[in-house]
Amino acid sequence: MCGAVRYVADIGATFGVCYCKMCQRWASGAYMGVNTENFRITKGEDSLTVFKSSDWAKRGFCNTCGSNVYYSVPEHDNLSIAFGSLDDTSGLTPRIQYFIEKKPEGFSLEQQTEVMTEAEIEALYGVPSEEANQ
Repeated sequence: MCGAVRYVADIGATFGVCYCKMCQRWASGAYMGVNTENFRITKGEDSLTVFKSSDWAKRGFCNTCGSNVYYSVPEHDNLSIAFGSLDDTSGLTPRIQYFIEKKPEGFSLEQQTEVMTEAEIEALYGVPSEEANQ
């Protein structure tokens, strides 16, 4: 938002949406993220705060303005850039919705996407429920 943190990364053409309670609290709604490779901070590394948000994940945000920058699962070499931190989101389409059963009532995406439940995510990553970490 303020431009204190800048980065470069290789991204695909799709993004995911997460409705877990931790993401809802962090993003004040659904967290939308774009999986990336070759992520590198080019400006403002001292303005990036990274914190361990659960037993298995880390989140990065700008400590100047508070904007979310990324969510990562280091053990699985996964880094998801916050959709809103991208300069250009044209052409990006939703691919998957995580923790679908926690989606706020009345919220809907027009496109049909793959969906995953909390139990499916726990099985995939072999981690405990985020609620257990709160």
